Amino acid sequence: MADNISMVARMARVYIGLGFIYFLIGTVLLALSLANYVNINRDMIFILDLYGFVTMLIFGLSYVFAPGLSHSTYANYRVVEVEIVAMNIAIILIFLSGSGLLGNISVVALPIGLVLLVIAVVVHAINIFRTVTGGKSPIVAPTKK
Repeated sequence: MADNISMVARMARVYIGLGFIYFLIGTVLLALSLANYVNINRDMIFILDLYGFVTMLIFGLSYVFAPGLSHSTYANYRVVEVEIVAMNIAIILIFLSGSGLLGNISVVALPIGLVLLVIAVVVHAINIFRTVTGGKSPIVAPTKK
């Protein structure tokens, strides 16, 4: 039980920490772009902030709130680790491809990034669905009638 709680806390910290790293990178790139120091498509900076910051925060917080609200636990954390890796590779590939920083490789990298993004979102949705509809946690004491 303690392992389950610590794993949920670790997942949330990883997602939220990565989210703030993406937010910091996006903010710096936007400031440099607005000051005309770098020539990066601003749409890609907003994509970086949307998927890198907002989505990572939502994913991290959903792994904290879903088990608590449904009084259930999640069993397969290895799938979540794959989800985190797929999401991060997707964000980086989409950003670099859309920014033109990969040159001709963008033709291959962008579709790979988009597929990884869809996979990560679908895996997350399935994980949360399984968590919400899962069994009762042994952490919650049964109520006496």
